[in-house]
Amino acid sequence: MVTNAPITEVIIQATAVSPGIAIGRVYPLRHKFNADIPADTTIAESEVAGELARFHRALEATRNELQILREELDRKLQNGDAGIFDAHLMIVDDRGMNSAVDTMIRDSHKNADYAFFRTSERYAAALAATDDEYLRERAADIRDVSGRIRRHLQNQTAGNEDLPDRCIIVAPDLTPSETAGLNKDKVLGFAVETGSAVSHTAILARSMRIPAVTGVPQSVLEQLSAADTVIVDGFQGKLILHPDPRTEEAYRLKAAEADKVFSALRSSAVRPEMKDGFEIQLSGNIESAADLSELRAVGAWGVGLMRSEFLFNRPQLPDEETQLAEYKEILAGCSGQPVVIRTLDVGGDKFFSAVSRSREQNPFLGLRGIRLTLREQQEVFRTQLRALLRAGVYGDLRIMLPMVTNPDELDDTRTLIQSCQEELAKEGKEFVRQVMLGAMIETPAAALTAHTLSEKADFFSIGTNDLTQYTLAIDRSNDRVAYLYAPSHPAVLKLIALTADAAARRGIPVSVCGQMAGDPRYTALLAGLGVHELSMDAGAIGAVRRVLRGISMADARQAAMQALAAPDARTALQASCKLLERSAPDLAALL
Repeated sequence: MVTNAPITEVIIQATAVSPGIAIGRVYPLRHKFNADIPADTTIAESEVAGELARFHRALEATRNELQILREELDRKLQNGDAGIFDAHLMIVDDRGMNSAVDTMIRDSHKNADYAFFRTSERYAAALAATDDEYLRERAADIRDVSGRIRRHLQNQTAGNEDLPDRCIIVAPDLTPSETAGLNKDKVLGFAVETGSAVSHTAILARSMRIPAVTGVPQSVLEQLSAADTVIVDGFQGKLILHPDPRTEEAYRLKAAEADKVFSALRSSAVRPEMKDGFEIQLSGNIESAADLSELRAVGAWGVGLMRSEFLFNRPQLPDEETQLAEYKEILAGCSGQPVVIRTLDVGGDKFFSAVSRSREQNPFLGLRGIRLTLREQQEVFRTQLRALLRAGVYGDLRIMLPMVTNPDELDDTRTLIQSCQEELAKEGKEFVRQVMLGAMIETPAAALTAHTLSEKADFFSIGTNDLTQYTLAIDRSNDRVAYLYAPSHPAVLKLIALTADAAARRGIPVSVCGQMAGDPRYTALLAGLGVHELSMDAGAIGAVRRVLRGISMADARQAAMQALAAPDARTALQASCKLLERSAPDLAALL
């Protein structure tokens, strides 16, 4: 007698990229079109003009399609993340790539399909081969756009699949376009092999509140079929195959509790006052004025970080008036609350062809942030400073410099600001005459010399993402060493403490604007180390505020002292998590 063996529950540890719980049947998504390689066809001289025209029609059709997609997504999300597709439009308009395709058609007499495939794949492969995860993710963007252009070359429609209701997508990857097109009424979550928390797909998933994990082994994905049930745990980064009834019920209860907890947090806008009366300011990280409405909804205190790169992520540099309009809208929209605008931070994991002159062997140790704008792009920097100074009359403006490592960079910027003010005065334009100038503390060098920098800076903002990366010599987006990336490492905490102490001695404020600021597990540590302000995405403010209201400063300082004396990152984090469990047990259970 033959019996079917019971299917055993399997737990796969993946990487959490979008929080939430999803339980449903699998839908395996296949990428058939992108697997096709066009035939290498030689065309006659008389066909060259027609192939060139066909290629440029495909570019125009793709451009129109992306603009429509961006507008639809912007209406749906209303948080600025639709700006991701500005980068896709830049790929469509990339002069170097398009010129190479034209040359291959004209000189080598190759058909447009093959010429474009070979050229775009060469660009994508070069990025995919780098050690930098951010640049590898941009290869996915090129292939996403490439697929669109090739569909138009072959007169094919996008071919949206007819997804079943309440499914969980499993796939080798998901492109940003595919993610943006997901129907939330049908798709509960997704689990993919490739991608990371910095990918555009992950950013969109978080904006759309779709639970997601990445890093699922290919062998696991290949064994799943539409008959299988899985659970995606976007809080702890787990994919559970064939869950038994008890596990499924436990996760349904966890999902219900998560909805209840986060709904309550989003609707609460009370002050972030601690039990003994201390208050930590909670402000928002934004990219554009479109993000302000969500900040107001959650009770954020102004803007702790406006990433001005959003304005520069386009084929042509924004002029002074374009920048002025954006900065003015943000300052006016904050009704007198502080607005910290970071000057152009290009380099490292951000490469804009309109600003950066060439790619570097090791961009994170190269010409990035204030180094680039003071040395090679001073006219770009001057234009931005002029726009900021003019916008400053509409609110409480604070200018922040990225990647500061020595006092001269602050002195040189103040000299440039004074020069811009003299120009504006001669031109009869209105501008702010006194403006706070701050330094981002992102390197061990800056933290260790914070006492010197505090003599030149009006405030500090600690970028914990880079500070952790540089301190531990770990590329935070490199899958091979990601397990070592730990913001609670005592070495990192000691540098934060040094910075906060230097700020306190000089009487200047210090904030944290990295991912650590928005993670409730670190809230007590940062408060106890002496940080005055935490700046984060709007969606994280409710949870952090909840933790602060449940603890005292005395508790936080004690936890920070224990963490500083801890032998490793895990022990240090436990000191904070014990407070989290006591003050917000429901949050602790989820995280």
